[in-house]
Amino acid sequence: MLFEAAGYSCVGTTRDSNQDSFAIKVATTELGDVALVAVADGMGGLDHGELASAEVIRMLSYWFDHKLPDALETMGFSDAGFERLVDGQWAGLIRDMNMDLIRRSMAAHMNMGTTLTAMLLVGGRYTVAHVGDARAYEIDADVPRQITEDQTFVKREVDAGRMTPEEALVHPRRNVLLQCLGSTKEVVPAFYHGTVRPGSTYLLCSDGFRHVLTEGELQRRLGPAALDEAAWEVERTRPGFAKAELKELEAEEADGFPKGSVTEALKDAAQLVMDRKEADNITAVVLRAQKEGTR
Repeated sequence: MLFEAAGYSCVGTTRDSNQDSFAIKVATTELGDVALVAVADGMGGLDHGELASAEVIRMLSYWFDHKLPDALETMGFSDAGFERLVDGQWAGLIRDMNMDLIRRSMAAHMNMGTTLTAMLLVGGRYTVAHVGDARAYEIDADVPRQITEDQTFVKREVDAGRMTPEEALVHPRRNVLLQCLGSTKEVVPAFYHGTVRPGSTYLLCSDGFRHVLTEGELQRRLGPAALDEAAWEVERTRPGFAKAELKELEAEEADGFPKGSVTEALKDAAQLVMDRKEADNITAVVLRAQKEGTR
């Protein structure tokens, strides 16, 4: 399987700083391409949320670069082996992230926290680890499929029948999380597993990106028909292709992304979100999966 990805993040229209962070990592192995994409939405006020999200992305990227290669040699080729490996290692990693943020908060006498939604793709399988209310979607030729479930107050109330989905969209507590990294000593991540579908696009996004977009708009703007081979060909010409460096992204944006590129499509979707008065930071990462030999 071959993977390629692109990401976009901006402060939005009302916040003083961008507290979101994201990751894009793709490596070639004996198993084919291995990819990691992630979005972390920091909170805590001032720069604290930015520090929290950046730290968990740093720890996740370090795991991909330094721990995953050895793990791939021992995991075997079974789906069950892959899932046991990732669930076990990521559960421990997320515990470490959580305690790291708590220690930093206590040492600096401040509060910090962040959500995290991360997807690892190896061969024909994926695993998603999820804490908070960022989302992961699979977008194929039909309709977007939400992979993760929001860990929020309103989602719990909807599931319990005490609130309708329509009420949840406008409820004053719609942004209240049931858990995040850095807030309590115990965090229980949700894990999701699935088969990678060649030709599909996988979207990870902060809640600020998806609050005011319909599934139909996600499909039209970020589905395989919109982000086709021509868009990815242009994307590969970007100096920041497959990178997740916010400063480089901002500098490139000032000069203008290549017309017709995947990143331009992400920016256009983010602009629509801002035009609809979304107040939060806005971050999205898309990944395309293809069979080997199709690029």
